Amino acid sequence: MANEEQAAHWDGSAGEHWAAEQERYDRMLGPFGERIVEALDPRPGERVLDVGCGSGDLTLRVAERLAPGGEALGIDLSGPMLERARRRAGAAGLAGLAGVRFARADAQVHRFEPASFDGVISRFGVMFFDDPPVAFANLTAALRPGGRMVFTCWRDLLANEWLMVPAAAALEHVPMPDFGGSSGPGPFSLADPDDVRGLLAGAGLDHIELAEVDEPTWMGASGDDTLGFLQRTEMAAILMADVDEELAARAWAAVARALDERADPDGVHLQGSAWLVTARRPGSAAPPG
Repeated sequence: MANEEQAAHWDGSAGEHWAAEQERYDRMLGPFGERIVEALDPRPGERVLDVGCGSGDLTLRVAERLAPGGEALGIDLSGPMLERARRRAGAAGLAGLAGVRFARADAQVHRFEPASFDGVISRFGVMFFDDPPVAFANLTAALRPGGRMVFTCWRDLLANEWLMVPAAAALEHVPMPDFGGSSGPGPFSLADPDDVRGLLAGAGLDHIELAEVDEPTWMGASGDDTLGFLQRTEMAAILMADVDEELAARAWAAVARALDERADPDGVHLQGSAWLVTARRPGSAAPPG
């Protein structure tokens, strides 16, 4: 099975964590989603596929722009996040504005109807494929001629304060863990712009552009609030793996000091640095509908 480890990961504790922290993550990552919507410029009547839709924030934003007659389909590997996405869509009444559907599916191997979408989008959901060339070829095949692909992916680890500020403080006391790089599925697997261009060109896309996006990412209402959140994340588990309680306490105290230094009346903001990637399937776009 493709992406078997990722499926187990996101359908288990990771998905439960993200679903529970949905409001926080949407506030953290929302500005990047706004950039995607702006670049895609969704139009009434179009069909848009959201890959790695999570709890549905970006899917629902796009759906509002597709009425009348359009459809937004969000897919993810995570049952807990998809359940939350469906509840949100129902509560928002968006099904009456545009077709909104969510499905548990693996974008790498799912058999989409060929040339059936005007847009494919993703907010940090395309960095976790076991076989990126196969996955992007599959997504390209789902695009209509002239269809657009727009997604965000993280730039280099060292450019992202949301991870490096707390990690650097903790690393004064604990060993350097493996946060993942470009060698396999992980948050920074698409950080190299040349790799991204080659990957998308190999999938049959053109008009490939990468723009640097830097956003002040809200992490929490205060230093204490942010610290509590970070202690519940996968990053905490990686940082504190095989660390005794005394050492972990010193590391978290250092993280707390670093967060307090960055706190202001509106909370803690740490910069997030991403690529906004846009591309197109060659050909002429047909009118929506």
